[in-house]
Amino acid sequence: MSLFDPIDSDFQSFLFVESVVFPQVLALPTHEYAPEGELYTFCFANGYGALVVRLSGHTLADAFELCVLDCTQQPPQPTFRTPVAASVLPGLSHEAVTQLLVQAEQLPSHPALLQAQTSLLDEVF
Repeated sequence: MSLFDPIDSDFQSFLFVESVVFPQVLALPTHEYAPEGELYTFCFANGYGALVVRLSGHTLADAFELCVLDCTQQPPQPTFRTPVAASVLPGLSHEAVTQLLVQAEQLPSHPALLQAQTSLLDEVF
């Protein structure tokens, strides 16, 4: 939308939408739009990841849901076997999501990843 657009224009400006970034998290997410909001999918080097949903029509105080992912499977699947989140966590703030993402990124390596690394070390080339 610019000053030259008519007042009754139905053009939606995305300049006024708060962008969501997680600067404390090293991994960059994939970003998708869905009817319920925006989806951010993280995959970390430790074999875990997270799916963050920013729900449309909510403030940053309660707009987020988070689910920890097992990224050793393709496509990544939800996992509830981590100390970060034992379920899908709804109604989170941006700050809470950032803290949980940092915790998930710092988890020890996924057991499947450790097993794959051990298998590779046992190979004779």
